[in-house]
Amino acid sequence: MNIERAAAEHIPSICEIDSLVIGSRSREQQLTEAVAKQQCIVAIEKETIIGFAVFDASFFGYDYLSLLIVNPSFRRKGAARALIQYIESHCTTAKLFTSTNESNATMQRVCESVGFERSGIIENLDDGDPEWIYFKPLPTRFSD
Repeated sequence: MNIERAAAEHIPSICEIDSLVIGSRSREQQLTEAVAKQQCIVAIEKETIIGFAVFDASFFGYDYLSLLIVNPSFRRKGAARALIQYIESHCTTAKLFTSTNESNATMQRVCESVGFERSGIIENLDDGDPEWIYFKPLPTRFSD
């Protein structure tokens, strides 16, 4: 499996995987912009994009993993872990944050399996489904 920055030619595959998982193409513009800003990475296996992640430094000045999607047919093969490790190795801050809905037990397990800790909760983003904030301290190569 190879992890690399997403390029324009990856956008159709990224949008297809996103649509497969969420059931709509509502994030196509957002994903296209993330690729253009070099804030999207892809997991590629045998020349096929099997997952992607979007990240930036938007969370109170800290790096934030805003989206992590793996094609359901390729889950539990290490793609999510590899995408997160790539982001960790390219972080510009001493902490990495992410979040997921309380109902998303799969993402919660992923977060906990790679060393994220629960940091708090935000109510009222999605009615009846609070958002859990996770953080992971990174090696002390930073001073923020």
